[in-house]
Amino acid sequence: MKHLSSSDNPLFKSLRALAHEAAAVRRLDQAWLEGIHLAASALDAGLEPLALVCTEEGLGDAEIARLAERVGASRVVLLEAALWRQLSAVRQGREVGLLVRRPAAGVPRGGVAVVLDRVQDAGNVGTLLRTAAAAGAGTVYCLRGCAGAWTSKVLRAGMGAHFALCLVEDARWEDIEPGLPRPLYATSGQGTRDLYELDLRGDVTWLFGNEGAGVDPALLARCDAGVRIPQRGAVESLNVAAAAAVCLYEGLRQRIAAGR
Repeated sequence: MKHLSSSDNPLFKSLRALAHEAAAVRRLDQAWLEGIHLAASALDAGLEPLALVCTEEGLGDAEIARLAERVGASRVVLLEAALWRQLSAVRQGREVGLLVRRPAAGVPRGGVAVVLDRVQDAGNVGTLLRTAAAAGAGTVYCLRGCAGAWTSKVLRAGMGAHFALCLVEDARWEDIEPGLPRPLYATSGQGTRDLYELDLRGDVTWLFGNEGAGVDPALLARCDAGVRIPQRGAVESLNVAAAAAVCLYEGLRQRIAAGR
C-alpha cells in the first residue's frame, strides 16, 4: 500500500481537482467515485481501478477492507485524515473512493431511450440517470451542453445508475437521431399531446430539455409530438428531473400492465 501525507503530491492534487472541479474530468480523462456504493458498483461493472483511496481508519471498516482486497494492495492509497477532509464532499460518509479512467461511450442498447438537451444542473443530470435506469431505459444520450456525466456531483446523484445504462456523452443530434427508437416525444409546456393519452407500451425515445429554455425548438420540430404533463395549481412547470420521472414511470406502468 502507498501512504500519502502531502497536499503537494501530484496524485492528491488530481483527486482534489476531480472531486471539486467539473472541468478536471475532461482534462484528466478520469473520474472520482466517492463512497462504498459507487466504488463497489464500478468494480461490479468491470471498471479497472487506478487507485482505491481511503484513510487508515477507514481501512478498518469491513466493507472497505473487502474493496481493498478486490483491487489489490498495490492499488490502495492511504490518505492522512486531514487530506481526506480536503477531498471528501460527503459529510459523515465512510472514507473511501475509487479513481478510474473515464469510461468510453457504450454501445446503444435496445429499449426506451432518453436524450438530454443542455440539462446543466449536475443534480438534475444525476437524478435523471438514476430515474432512467430505475424505469428500465436502456440508453441515455447527453447532448453537448449538458453537465458532465462523470463529474463527482452527477455521480453522487446517480447512485450507481451510470453502470446500469449505456451512457453516451457529448452526443450530436445528427449522429444519434437515425438510431433512436420511434416515436420520439419531447416534454413541452405547449405540447399538443397529453401524456396520459400516449401509448407507451413499446420502445420510445424521450427528449428532456434545459432547465430554463426547455427543448431546443429545432429538436422539438424533429419529434413526433410535444407532450404536456397535466398540472393543477399555480406552478408554471415541473423541474426537468421530476417531469422525466412522471413520463418514464408512466411508460413503465403501461409496459407492466401489458406484461412487458
